[in-house]
Amino acid sequence: MKMTGVILIMSLTGALNIDLKSLNITKNFDDSRMELEAINSRIEQLYLTEDVDALTNLYASQFTFFPEYKPAIFEIKALNKFFKDWFTAGDVKIYKKKISVVETYSNHLLELGAFSFHYSSIKNPQGEYKGNYMVLWKKDNDGKLSIISETFGADTYIEPDVVPYADVQVEETNFTAINNMDKKLIAEVKEFDAVVLKAVANSDGKARADGFTEDAILLSNFDSIRVGMENIRPKMLKTYTPNMSYIVKHYYNRIYDLGDYVFVVGQYKGGWGDSTKGGKFEGNMSNLLKRTKNGKLLMHRQAGNRDRKLVLFNN
Repeated sequence: MKMTGVILIMSLTGALNIDLKSLNITKNFDDSRMELEAINSRIEQLYLTEDVDALTNLYASQFTFFPEYKPAIFEIKALNKFFKDWFTAGDVKIYKKKISVVETYSNHLLELGAFSFHYSSIKNPQGEYKGNYMVLWKKDNDGKLSIISETFGADTYIEPDVVPYADVQVEETNFTAINNMDKKLIAEVKEFDAVVLKAVANSDGKARADGFTEDAILLSNFDSIRVGMENIRPKMLKTYTPNMSYIVKHYYNRIYDLGDYVFVVGQYKGGWGDSTKGGKFEGNMSNLLKRTKNGKLLMHRQAGNRDRKLVLFNN
């Protein structure tokens, strides 16, 4: 009887510990979300007041900024110029961000959500620009958060002149910071990428879908946020069909090892068909890859946008 009592107490204690751990995890997520919501409220105001210095101070010294329909930005000086030129050419009337997901990876926070701008510019006196975004934040030893990656794009098709910074000129650079990285990590990413590019070249929608985790989240060009395989697989099957042939190359800017995950930012360049009937496209990609139990990498979170207009061949 005494032994039974001991077992019961141990069982209850174990259950209590599990519940407390669950509560702590939930509390941490809630705290992180509240922290980001507070930061976003400040960011919304900084756009309205056109406080360029305060905006750029939110970014880490090494970061990646992917504005839709513009080349990528990797340096604070270039980002500072981008914001100054934007605010000189027009005004942000309303800017809102709504968080959908906040996740913790190592000492990083991944934020996904929706945004909307109401603005005025030379080309659009009463413009509106809305879509989805993905931001990766890094927390330093003092708990301060800094942006190391930001990607955003419209959730329906738009022309380049619809973005509120359409009149801003951004210099294109061939930037990469992976040359001194762990060769094994780079090999891991390239091995995953080779499978993706093979599926794309073969226009194999099933293979493309199989490259995602079951609970993946996809923020692709001109589309709503797709959550889970049940929503991602139909898009892959519709995009990659036997009668469509693609050729695509990927280029890496930065790679971050986050333990069981790998975060990759880079560009894609590709096309389909030929010079008489086809086209070409270029853009940016932010990929969070997950290491499975067998060591295989799968796409877990992905956001992308176009950095220039689609080129069509109709000769």
